[in-house]
Amino acid sequence: MLTNADAFLAIWHDLESTGKSEWERWHTYEHMPERVGIPGFLAGRRYMNDDDPEQCCFTMYEGSDLSVFESTAYLERLNNPTPWTRENAPTFRNFTRGACHRVTRAGSQHGYGGVILTVRILRGPKFAENTKQLSTLNKLTTSICDLEGVTAATIGLCDAEITTTETTERSLRKKTTESTLDGVLIVEGYNVSTIKTQGPNIEKLVAMSDVDLTPLPHQIYVLSYMLRG
Repeated sequence: MLTNADAFLAIWHDLESTGKSEWERWHTYEHMPERVGIPGFLAGRRYMNDDDPEQCCFTMYEGSDLSVFESTAYLERLNNPTPWTRENAPTFRNFTRGACHRVTRAGSQHGYGGVILTVRILRGPKFAENTKQLSTLNKLTTSICDLEGVTAATIGLCDAEITTTETTERSLRKKTTESTLDGVLIVEGYNVSTIKTQGPNIEKLVAMSDVDLTPLPHQIYVLSYMLRG
């Protein structure tokens, strides 16, 4: 992630197979430029994995801070979808979305990994964003970056209130199953095979860390498109 990106919007979903090709055209040529053109949106990245049985796409938008994802400019776009957006909304399936503030990061601060591994994390009742636990999370991302093939690791915690704001675009996805996000570990790398090998090790490091976080099964995606503001 960029050094000045203190927040990010993480989105996972599947696609209706008959509409996938048109969806990728829309997402590349209209949707991502529209989003990255909003003040505070710094960059957008789309990663794909057609072999994932539940969610073939992971998209990440980097923001200057969390307030970007509830800004007037962003909400104006969400409440005024273009005709092309309305056409592609029914293509979404199995949607997960979360506006997160970045709590820790390690590794490369300038490069982007061509491979991303995501581990959604559940916060337990003993988890708190205090100095001790944040220090432990810093050690966790540093340890993950010591693994072969890993170039960067970021942990973000989701703001449920911002994420669940009702908008016109959200209403267009009413027929799509949508799940909530608690938090996520995003690991970047340069080789798919190596990152696949590290997946269980990364989950184990999260589970063994001295914080009340439970890792869900990881997912792996390969870079499809990236756009900087």
